[in-house]
Amino acid sequence: MSTNDDRAADGGTRPSPFDVDTAYPILTTPVRSGSGCATDPCGDLGKRARDAISDVLGWKFRADDPTAFLAALTSSFTLTKVEGHTEARWRPQGFAVQADLGAVTGAQASLAARARSAVAEATVLLDALVPLRVDFDAEVAEGFRALVRHDLDALRQELDSPLIRLPRVDQLFRLLLFQREHRQADDSAAPVIDPGTVRGHLGMLRDSFGLSPGQVSSINDERVQTSFITIVDWVWSLYSSWSNQRALIDPFGLPPGQQGYFGPTMIAVSQVLAATVAQVEELCCALDSVLINAGEREVLRVPVPGQPNPRATMPLGRLLSWIHDFASFEGRTLVESAGKDGVDSAFYFVARQLLDTVARLPSRPDQQPRLPAGFFSRRVQVAIDALREDLWRVVALVEPVSNPDAGPDGPSGSAVPGGGPPPSVPPSGAGGAGAGRVTPPKSTPGPVATAAAARRRGGTRTTPAAGDTSPPQATSPQSTQPTSGA
Repeated sequence: MSTNDDRAADGGTRPSPFDVDTAYPILTTPVRSGSGCATDPCGDLGKRARDAISDVLGWKFRADDPTAFLAALTSSFTLTKVEGHTEARWRPQGFAVQADLGAVTGAQASLAARARSAVAEATVLLDALVPLRVDFDAEVAEGFRALVRHDLDALRQELDSPLIRLPRVDQLFRLLLFQREHRQADDSAAPVIDPGTVRGHLGMLRDSFGLSPGQVSSINDERVQTSFITIVDWVWSLYSSWSNQRALIDPFGLPPGQQGYFGPTMIAVSQVLAATVAQVEELCCALDSVLINAGEREVLRVPVPGQPNPRATMPLGRLLSWIHDFASFEGRTLVESAGKDGVDSAFYFVARQLLDTVARLPSRPDQQPRLPAGFFSRRVQVAIDALREDLWRVVALVEPVSNPDAGPDGPSGSAVPGGGPPPSVPPSGAGGAGAGRVTPPKSTPGPVATAAAARRRGGTRTTPAAGDTSPPQATSPQSTQPTSGA
């Protein structure tokens, strides 16, 4: 294989490496034909079955992991008893996750348990409501009853889900308690909800049924009104607890200095790890499309940071397989076998090393070691930036995780052989490999993250702040000038 310099010396014109996409205008992926191969005894039919299971369950298929399969199956289907038989309802997961890593624990688990009990009892009271007003419109009233029932059931399902959507829960509470017609809900104007003035769907239910004190004329009427008051009290109690605990439930938005719950954090990590696996595969496809195939990736060398030899390199193919194996198996094993200790003393260091290595991949053709022009095509560089952002999110999520039992003199170490602090991502504009690739923003971690970092090593490092998961801005390989340092 001749280099660009060889072709230029022979009288050819050397194309700009940033225009190399014009030479490979179509992305291609290998398509297997025939009845199968030795590595897949079931052939195409087996692959189709695995793909179908992954799509339905939102889970990366692993034939040797029945526990994960059961967890994914449970989270993807809701079983309901209907007239003596069981009906299964599918709940789409959106994208594949490792359903067995992490669990619903802490504040979300407490809210989910309360919601299951409250919604079950509130539904009974809701169905038993009867109108107290004389000019009762049955069609309108039943419509509002159905809306409240839907909101309560959706709230229970959302709090039960390991993939909780916080804005969705906020919206359901607004619909139940605050929303009024088409106007913007104002949940700050009512620090205390009164059943007589509650807005939202509950307020519409009250008005349509006439469940106000002025409509009560007997003890039986007051019992009906009491049922409505009980429903409002349950929903308001859930909302108050949700408002107090919301910040600690979302591992992507923890307040500075706060350590979130370990179970939901690991669920979030599993999501990002699944995305990392998919991104590695996309990067391999992009490399294939510019004629850098699997065999050539085992020959091409890329720089490795943090080694005693500053010119140390490793095969590009080995780096990608390392990331793929860590995101698929090794990371999950470390968490399952040692919990917080596994994250604090092993998982973090591997993820940080992989992040630093990907951040130093060459982004300009004048860097060393020399790589084919196709490596600097836009599609490859965008895929590398996306992979780097996924790894950066993994590091940001596990940064605050530490085991308080270990104390300040607990496990400590280094991400590089021979001791010393773990390698940090070089600032943009550094002359070495990876110059020009945007690095994570420098910020001061909170007390929890700082304490965990101090135990891991005796120095400081450049990392995203605890809870800071805003991705770095991707670079455009079309520019030959490095960006300014952070």
